[in-house]
Amino acid sequence: MNNIIVYGSIADIPLYNCSAHTPEEWSERDGIRRPIVGILDMAYGIFINIMYIPILTVMFEKDHFKMSCFKIMIFLGIVDMLALWVNSIITGYLAFHGAVYCSYPYLIYITGMAGLSLWCCSCIIAMSLVINRLLDLTRPRICAMFFEGKKTYLVMCLPVIYGCYFLFFTPPVMFSSKFMTWFFDPLIFENRGLEYANIPHGFNNLLVVGVTCLLYSSLCCVLGEKFNMIENTTNSKTKNLSLQIFFQSALICAINQIASIIYVIMNFIEVPLWLIMLGHVLWQFGHGAPVLIYLALNRTLRNGLLKRLGFRKIRVGSLNRERGSQTINQNNTKTSY
Repeated sequence: MNNIIVYGSIADIPLYNCSAHTPEEWSERDGIRRPIVGILDMAYGIFINIMYIPILTVMFEKDHFKMSCFKIMIFLGIVDMLALWVNSIITGYLAFHGAVYCSYPYLIYITGMAGLSLWCCSCIIAMSLVINRLLDLTRPRICAMFFEGKKTYLVMCLPVIYGCYFLFFTPPVMFSSKFMTWFFDPLIFENRGLEYANIPHGFNNLLVVGVTCLLYSSLCCVLGEKFNMIENTTNSKTKNLSLQIFFQSALICAINQIASIIYVIMNFIEVPLWLIMLGHVLWQFGHGAPVLIYLALNRTLRNGLLKRLGFRKIRVGSLNRERGSQTINQNNTKTSY
């Protein structure tokens, strides 16, 4: 973004000048039309975004929204939905037309800025979710100090500021249909790839990997000592929910770790095409995986989603029996006092 301010427009930025050829010539010269892959990418992005909507409505329910972990998961879901527009829906459109940066310079430049900032923002949100689960399981007082009530909103300001830094002050990623991914190098000039290097992005990806591994190593040691206490606690339902959400957080971060490493490598070292495409697929899956993980492992969200879709209906008879049993229990409790 800062280069746009300095030079006045995207077309006037020297390293992104496409005046050597027309957009059609750039596509024919460096692009490859991939209609099937493009349609699949767009379908994936649209499907995950549609599935995210009812899941988010379940998270916004009062009983869930009061928990800090659900606030973080909602924020992560919103960022994921926006990121899927970049790495799946718009990417699919560009792949369908065999585009490269100079085919749609304004669209790709702006989309690249957004995609990079959303990725870095989601990395910190996912890490925050792991930290939240770690503290809730091991240090509940410290967890309350940082995440209780509206404090979670203040914590979530950090990922926003972090993402804005990448949006305004670092080079964006650029799409190439030839490699079906987004590079920092727009592939306009030969042998000038290092001039587009984004060192903060590499630091972000390595930081995510290193810190996350450290968190999980620490957690393994702590859980080894406290597992029996957690298992025998009287509030087992709450602890089971905490462990369940932690496991979901672990899967989300594991996907982000692998994608992070591949993207660092492929922007500095020449790697096979299959590894480049794998990195992009993992980027897509990193933003879409939470939906699949929530549906597979989170019973609360899964049941809430099924009810909203009309697949699970509460029977009147069973509801009356449940209310009747609750009334009897309440009466017995009053009698015992």
